[in-house]
Amino acid sequence: MADDNQALAGYTDWKQWHDDAFGRCSRGEARYFAWHLARCHPAPLRSALEIGYGNGNFLGFARGRGIEVVGVETQPALRARATAAGIENHAAVDDLPPGRRFDLIVAFDVFEHVEPGALIGLLQRLTALLAPQGVLLCRVPNGESPFGRVFQHGDLTHVNTLGLSKFRQLAAATGLEVICHGEMPWYRTARNPKRLLRGALQALLEGLVAFAYHWDARALSPNLVVALRRPPATDAPASA
Repeated sequence: MADDNQALAGYTDWKQWHDDAFGRCSRGEARYFAWHLARCHPAPLRSALEIGYGNGNFLGFARGRGIEVVGVETQPALRARATAAGIENHAAVDDLPPGRRFDLIVAFDVFEHVEPGALIGLLQRLTALLAPQGVLLCRVPNGESPFGRVFQHGDLTHVNTLGLSKFRQLAAATGLEVICHGEMPWYRTARNPKRLLRGALQALLEGLVAFAYHWDARALSPNLVVALRRPPATDAPASA
């Protein structure tokens, strides 16, 4: 625990999560969030829970679209920022009121911070918080891609390495189903010639590696985005 606390010292400064920027969402981030939501949950969203919301970029985006948002964050300073912004927040998933349900739960860059032995139990608790046909949308450094190492090994607090195969295994263990995976296409992200060129070269390289090794090119991006859905009218598995 002492090592964990030392690794978190100065974490918000290192991430450049400044107080006055809490809840702000750039145009590029808005395009990114909107693309993923349209793909994984095209129905209107009424409520969303974010696990590990950091400086609140997604919370600000979702609230701006009229979605009721709730956040879970372990760092007191970030919870204080959410409270000041009028956003309901909790220190742990287990602090949420019994019977609460959400159309969407997001966890961007979170599960790599969870010890492997604790991840199934956490996903079981999150499944119980999803409404029928609710979606868990998550992003992690891609442990199955040679291009994901820079993100996986660039943070002292990363203790878990995940990829698409592990998410399929986790889905089978928690009663969820993988409905889509992969990052937003490069040509939708870039907005200047240099970024367009870089995106095209990255896509070409990922495609060549996927062809050579008979892999899925969508699962080779540096970050892996996976959407898992709770089937309709089923009970969630009991928590571990």
